[in-house]
Amino acid sequence: MACRMNALKRPVQTLFKTLSLGTLSLGKYRMDAGESSGFTRMFTIKKNGMDFVAQIRVRPGNPAVKLEIFNDSYFDEFEQPEAAVLDGLARKVLAQVSKDNALPEGALSLIQEYLEELDSSEAEVADETYAERDLDAIFARFNNEYFDNRIQAKIMWGRDVKSRNKSGFRYGSYDEGKKLIRIHPRLKQDFVPLSVLELTVYHEMCHQFAPSFKKNGTWQSHHPEFKKKEREYKNFKEARHWEKHNWHRLLLPSSEHAEAVTA
Repeated sequence: MACRMNALKRPVQTLFKTLSLGTLSLGKYRMDAGESSGFTRMFTIKKNGMDFVAQIRVRPGNPAVKLEIFNDSYFDEFEQPEAAVLDGLARKVLAQVSKDNALPEGALSLIQEYLEELDSSEAEVADETYAERDLDAIFARFNNEYFDNRIQAKIMWGRDVKSRNKSGFRYGSYDEGKKLIRIHPRLKQDFVPLSVLELTVYHEMCHQFAPSFKKNGTWQSHHPEFKKKEREYKNFKEARHWEKHNWHRLLLPSSEHAEAVTA
C-alpha cells in the first residue's frame, strides 16, 4: 500500500498538467467522531481499464492530508516517480472534494491551507534542482545512510560523446584502481528522474562495497551479495521501472553541450 503525506516538495503543478492519472470516482464522506473538520473519503481511480481503490483523510494536525492507495500496481502505469504521482493525485482528489457543498467549512479551510502550502513549496523546487544533481552531495548522503561512510572514492561526471549511440551506453562506471566513479552526463537531463541518477551513483558505490571476484575463471561483478545490497536503495524499483521503459531516450546525446561535460 502506498501512502502520501503533505511533507513532500515536488514540482506538483507542472507534473499534474502532464500526468494522465485516470478517471476519479468519489465515495461518501465518513466524518471523524467528535471532530467537525476531519473526514475520510474513499474513492476509485480507473486507469487503463483497471480500478484502483484508495482513500484520502483530512484532519487538523500534521500531516493535514493523507492519501493511501491500496494497490501499488497503480504506479506501474507511470514513468514518473511514485511521490510525484501521489502528489498529483492528491491535488486531483482535493479539487473534486472541494466542490462538494456538503463539505464542512473547517475541512475546506484545511484543504485550502494545504494546497497553498503545496504551491508555495513549488517555488523552492527550481532552486533545489541543481543541488539535487550534485554528485558529491548524493555520494556523501548515501555513504552515510547506506555504507557507514566506508566507501572511499571520488565521483565525477564523465565525458559525453556528441553522437547518437546505436544500442546503449553505460550509465556509470567504477575504476577500482583509481577508486573513481564516473557518471554519464546524460543523466543530468531534466526528463531523467532523480531516482535514476541516484541509483546509478549507488550502484557504482556497491562495486566497492561488494567487489568483483573470480570464480571458475570468470569474473563475477553483479553477484548475489552485490545485488542484495543494490536493492536496499529505497527507490530501486521506481528507478529500474523507468530505465526499462525509457532507456532508448538516453541514446540521444545530451542537450547540455560542452560546458556541462567534465573530463
